[in-house]
Amino acid sequence: MQDAKFNELLTTVKLDKNIKGTDLDIQLTNFIKQASDMVCLYVGQDKLPTQLEVVVIRITEAHYVQSLNDADGAKTYSEEGASWSFQDNELNPFIPLLERYIDNQRSGSKGGVWTW
Repeated sequence: MQDAKFNELLTTVKLDKNIKGTDLDIQLTNFIKQASDMVCLYVGQDKLPTQLEVVVIRITEAHYVQSLNDADGAKTYSEEGASWSFQDNELNPFIPLLERYIDNQRSGSKGGVWTW
């Protein structure tokens, strides 16, 4: 992944999660790399397509929340009335979107407006 694009994703994750400073940059960078690799492998691309950056951001944020709560490997986590559920496979919530991307690549469609 290009460094500029990678830094942009890191900045977005930090903004979304209100993370200040650089203390977590190494950990978040690792999460972004893992998520990007999973998405690229699934859709059969060597570089992360721009349209799928949001998937990497959301997977990274979910993984961050899971690790923040010391819940790595757990399916659910509860603390003081709040509870979280985690996916066995972090790609699962995004499979329809990833499949749509793959279908669009096969058909050459980039989305559009339907009318009759």
